[in-house]
Amino acid sequence: MLVADSLGGRGIGRIRPTNWWVYQLYEAKDMRNSPYNLRRYYYYNNPSSAKYGQRVVLTGNLDTMQNAYAHNTKWYYSEASDVLVTNTYKDRIMMRLAETYLLQAEAQLMQGHTDDAAASINEVRRRAGVDDITGANVTLDFILDERARELTGEENRRLTLMRTGKLVDRTKLYNPVAGPTIAPHNNLLPIPQSEIDLNKDAKLEQNPDYKK
Repeated sequence: MLVADSLGGRGIGRIRPTNWWVYQLYEAKDMRNSPYNLRRYYYYNNPSSAKYGQRVVLTGNLDTMQNAYAHNTKWYYSEASDVLVTNTYKDRIMMRLAETYLLQAEAQLMQGHTDDAAASINEVRRRAGVDDITGANVTLDFILDERARELTGEENRRLTLMRTGKLVDRTKLYNPVAGPTIAPHNNLLPIPQSEIDLNKDAKLEQNPDYKK
């Protein structure tokens, strides 16, 4: 197979998403679930191959870091000569109207204005072609789900979960690799010892429950 992006050939995978994101998060009609946005299948793209144009069918365990897994196409850009995709001229998103609506919904939920929060979320959902929700549907977890649907590949998800106090709970719920070992103190990252040592005029305390 040839290195390619939009042609659907061999991708260069960096992050293996969770099964929850790939198989459970989206409604079928959600535009963000389109095969143009979320690639689940691959096709042989080398014209010299007898399998050219055929779908790649794997045997055994398909959901492993070593084989093939779904990926987001938001940052597609590569050249055949740049196997590691170290150079890109693709525009990078700095601000998003959709995220502004979702941040507004979060604030409205905290104020107890769930109907207003639903209206903010629906602005995002309508563009994606999915049904409106009501105030009864709005929870912090729902907003985090909607952020995952809308902002995958754009936001730093860990920081969002740390900020909302949901890192541990949602990691245990959706991440079978990290879930069994994550603990409450992991909501804060450890401070490198080198940084603690540099702070010579006042003692810089390590975050709780991290050993020296």
